[in-house]
Amino acid sequence: MSGKLYGVSVGSGEPELITLKAARIIDRCRVIAVPRTNGEKTVALSVAEKAVDLSDKKIIYIDFPMVRDKKILSENYERISETICRELEKNDVALLNIGDVSIYSTFSYIAERVEANGFEVEICAGVTSFCAVSALVGKPLVKENESLHIMPYNAENVRNCNFSDGTYIIMKCGKNSSELIKILREKGLAERTYAVENCGLTDEHIYNNIDEIGQCGYFTVFVVKSDDV
Repeated sequence: MSGKLYGVSVGSGEPELITLKAARIIDRCRVIAVPRTNGEKTVALSVAEKAVDLSDKKIIYIDFPMVRDKKILSENYERISETICRELEKNDVALLNIGDVSIYSTFSYIAERVEANGFEVEICAGVTSFCAVSALVGKPLVKENESLHIMPYNAENVRNCNFSDGTYIIMKCGKNSSELIKILREKGLAERTYAVENCGLTDEHIYNNIDEIGQCGYFTVFVVKSDDV
């Protein structure tokens, strides 16, 4: 009997934010697939192992190159999918994802290839980074009829955004944080922006305004409030 691939969201970083369902799936799966970049220990694994005993699990690492070349990315997705499909011939596999698997996750590219090979896929939802950020700072993201906008960092998109309706979440800026901060200052949004770096992790840092921010890491969430909020 072939196994099922589970896309398991492990939350924003705090182990206690892993859902009961996620913990149950991880516990029952014999094989745990762990995304990583640059051969480093992954955040998702370090979070999961604080909530679930992984000592008897087979851990397979799936490496993602930090590139934008679509051909290279597609070839890598194919290799990862082939590796997972071989495991699925005998076992269920849980592929761990930091945050929620539906928000800018590479899981979707793997899942569509695994499904094309005839295997079943199931998604387990999790706590998003921006919801965890809201809880940490004690401020609601939106109220009443306000809109919530979520966007990955792109200089052109940020410059073209009028930030006029509700709350804006900017993610995935990483090494471009200085550029993002410059744009926000130019748009007069400095006093209406706060950010949290590595929410839920040991090196978590809250920036109450952008003047406090230097070069921040990949797991930094910027929250921009519009004039009418």
